[in-house]
Amino acid sequence: MGWPYKPAEKWDVHTHTTTSPETYDSLARFTRYADFIRIRAHDGKPCCAQMVNARGEVQRVIEDNAYDGAARLKDCDAHGVTVQVLSPTPMMIPDYVDDAQDAADICRILNDDNAATVAKFPGRFVAIGAVPLRFPDLAIKEMERIKKEHDMRGIEINSNVNGADLDDAAFFPVFEAAEKLGMAIFIHPWGGFMMPGEDRLKKRMNPARNWRPWLVGMGMETALAFDALRSGRVHERLPKLRVLYAHGGGGIPALLGRLEHGAYCRPDLFAEASKLDPYKTVRECGVYVDTLVHHPALLGALIDMLGAERIALGSDYPYPLGEIDPFDPQTLLDPKGNRCPYPAAKGIYPGYTVEHLPDAQTKMEEALSAFPWVAGLQNLPRVSDEDKQRMLSGTAKEWLGYA
Repeated sequence: MGWPYKPAEKWDVHTHTTTSPETYDSLARFTRYADFIRIRAHDGKPCCAQMVNARGEVQRVIEDNAYDGAARLKDCDAHGVTVQVLSPTPMMIPDYVDDAQDAADICRILNDDNAATVAKFPGRFVAIGAVPLRFPDLAIKEMERIKKEHDMRGIEINSNVNGADLDDAAFFPVFEAAEKLGMAIFIHPWGGFMMPGEDRLKKRMNPARNWRPWLVGMGMETALAFDALRSGRVHERLPKLRVLYAHGGGGIPALLGRLEHGAYCRPDLFAEASKLDPYKTVRECGVYVDTLVHHPALLGALIDMLGAERIALGSDYPYPLGEIDPFDPQTLLDPKGNRCPYPAAKGIYPGYTVEHLPDAQTKMEEALSAFPWVAGLQNLPRVSDEDKQRMLSGTAKEWLGYA
């Protein structure tokens, strides 16, 4: 089909939404929670909104593509994305809420808001929901509701739940229900190492220190989530549960060998752990990852480890660490006025890395020219058009139960 590869379909499994400004008043009763965030219309910029904390302080200004379907579709069309999978921005999942009904009500508002966007643009968006995981009975009820009322095919959960690991026995019924319902799970890092409470660790994870919570803490949190579900026997006991780990699995791929070797060296420490080694877990259970690793060679390693049928396009749209170039190719400036650190902008978009990998016929020099910012790159993994299409749409549909 030529190079770069042009997919017939492109499904982006890792995109986030905030609530829309229309929900601002209905969410007012939850401002007693210190970590609560809601969205209100910007009084001076019609295409923007403000993230407002529980004290009414503006935390940041966001563009309408965070909540408005029509604005999102413009970007989808510009980048060839046929379907976006909408999931809540992780900070909005109410794991910090200690009242069961409040947590359930917040999730209902989040989910109905995303469902309304899907209904306005059928065929272009699908949504996965939030559930009040601290309260498993209500989490299961909300999961059943969103499947029945909105045909949602999955839920997003954070890498820990108010500090509790995901293998906590209280959460297992939720995972069990998800498997029975055929609901996919999307695990996104949040909390934990990203925002620790202990003073010395909090100092080390200071966001001003090279954006460390997002660049390092997120990968650590995702690895901890996998270790919990693996060693805690959730994957082993529920092998048909389809779980996608964000950001290419974070630190998971680099740690598989260490996890296996640790159990080999000290089996006495793993008496209660899963009998499946980490390699068997990722190959035999429903473990998926997205493509968002920001490096073609690392994506190639994931393909070797998992196979293209377990890897789905994810862009982290519309946030800054995503796979959409923030720099204008002409001015080399981003919306904040920062200058591009390279002589030319990357020009990336959702699926860029997958589409620009060489196949058996593509000249390696030509493919390498698509990644000039990657120092020392001499070869790229060769990937067939069939495997590219799996990663760009087929895996997403399988993970969500459409195929």
